Amino acid sequence: MVIRKSLASLATAGLLLGSTAAVAAPAASRSATPVAKSDDLAGIGTFGIIVGVLVLAGVIAIIATKHHHHNPVSP
Repeated sequence: MVIRKSLASLATAGLLLGSTAAVAAPAASRSATPVAKSDDLAGIGTFGIIVGVLVLAGVIAIIATKHHHHNPVSP
């Protein structure tokens, strides 16, 4: 019971002091990141094309090597 109360009070103190420290931090320490042309998320790119070709080749290989034997599974 004592451990539960001490953990609850520690969590409460952390929430109170953490929010106070976040407000007290100077705004100059946070700088903006340039956004223009930072990521090309809309394009597929070379890596995406390579992965797509490998997936397509794998699917074709599985279909081509699949045997159509209708053997019973149980003895």
